Amino acid sequence: ETLSLTLDLNKKISNPLQNYGWLLLDEIFRSLGLAKVLRVHQKGTNSKIDLNESLRLLTVKRILDPQSKWKSVQSQGDLFGDFNLSPQDVYRSLDTFSLLSEQIQLQMHHVISKSVGRTGALVFYDVTNYYFETDLDDEPIEVDGETLPAFRKRGPSKEKRPNPIVQMGLFMDTNGIPIAFRLFPGNCVDVKTYRPAVEQIKKQFGIERIVVVADKGMNSKNNIIETLKNKDGYLFSQKVRGTRGAPKDIQKFALDSEDWIINEQETFAKKSMIRKRKVDKKEITEKILVTWNQKYDFREKIRREKSVEYAEKLTAGERFRMTVKKGGKRYLDVETVDEETGEIKRLVPHISIDEEKIAFDEQFDGINVLITSETEMSDQEMLDSYRSLSRIEDCFKVLKTNFDARPIYVWTQPHIEAHFLICFISLTIMRLLEHKLEWQLSPERIQSALLSAQCRPLEKGYWEVFGNEDFLKINELLGKKWSHQFVPLEVLRTYAK
Repeated sequence: ETLSLTLDLNKKISNPLQNYGWLLLDEIFRSLGLAKVLRVHQKGTNSKIDLNESLRLLTVKRILDPQSKWKSVQSQGDLFGDFNLSPQDVYRSLDTFSLLSEQIQLQMHHVISKSVGRTGALVFYDVTNYYFETDLDDEPIEVDGETLPAFRKRGPSKEKRPNPIVQMGLFMDTNGIPIAFRLFPGNCVDVKTYRPAVEQIKKQFGIERIVVVADKGMNSKNNIIETLKNKDGYLFSQKVRGTRGAPKDIQKFALDSEDWIINEQETFAKKSMIRKRKVDKKEITEKILVTWNQKYDFREKIRREKSVEYAEKLTAGERFRMTVKKGGKRYLDVETVDEETGEIKRLVPHISIDEEKIAFDEQFDGINVLITSETEMSDQEMLDSYRSLSRIEDCFKVLKTNFDARPIYVWTQPHIEAHFLICFISLTIMRLLEHKLEWQLSPERIQSALLSAQCRPLEKGYWEVFGNEDFLKINELLGKKWSHQFVPLEVLRTYAK
């Protein structure tokens, strides 16, 4: 139980620490069976690049220590193991990863469907975008006589960035684990990504019918028409505020004081109805669920008060500039006609606070509306399904915050697609690990815990290992007996098995 070691007191300072926490991630990576997809592709080529090793390294580095592709290769020695990749091999492998993106996603889907359980009948969809460290948009290019559209384009950035962006549509299952992703040019608005993305996932995974849960950004007449035409289903949130764009029958139903079901604390209320309407000359049947939440009510009131307070402090010139902006004139009324004389004041509009619009919107404080084609769904099923959509926002947060998915430094379309494939695999591995840990630790804590798992060589084939409290908890949750400070090299090598 004890081992005598000899210390060389003349030894200079060095940093032999290596990370072995990545082995847990690597075990999940191996279980996905991606090596088989890469091996089959490479079998008929003359390439000597180890594609699987390259993908392993880039994925693990994206989770533990997000860096550029170049720096990931330069710091591969920080990982306990035998990585020996060159920057040239890693960059060359990106083209292949882009080419095999759909096959890799399909392979992951099959494995997760068997190991975790996934039907694919109910999925969640949302869109976000990522910016590039460049000021210039791409231009269309000619490839084999075909014109490919520009990819990095300026568009409605979620982060209000002036840089060119790329749009990413992400599908997630009911377990909170990603299913698939698709990229779109930066100037493609969210609502137009919906149909191509749904068509791709159905074709790619062989799904006959799919019910998509999404926010009101995907709720459009064309999307609903195509969804029903393809015999699919939808569960969208529905706009209810404002005098324009919101269905009048839903507004009337929401404001009707009858048939509300209220909880004991009087902090939540709901009611639903079956609605028939004509879309593209065809009558469709939908279920409408209206809810009222006290916290949401308070939040809307505070938000409006701040908006009105801000508008009241603006000068006439500032108010005029606000009316030019999209959404800037929400509570501003632009009067260009004198009510008494009928004179048109084209050059000197009078801009005032629109009290009628404020009063109209106040009626809907705390109210949220869901609309679905699945009329047999219960109110609670609709609520639970839509609430789960927030988990896809958390996926985007992990990608952007924990995995530093942007800014993006690669610039060719294949390399951009490969970058997001690596991010997607990394996110899936993190979610699978969270699932194994029964969602008891956040991605931030898992990331920090795995980074703390360092080791260093001693003498006589023994290594000293470290790890913080969360790392010890991870081992406990996974049923691993891992508590000794000093372990033989053979034991360390098989740590994650």
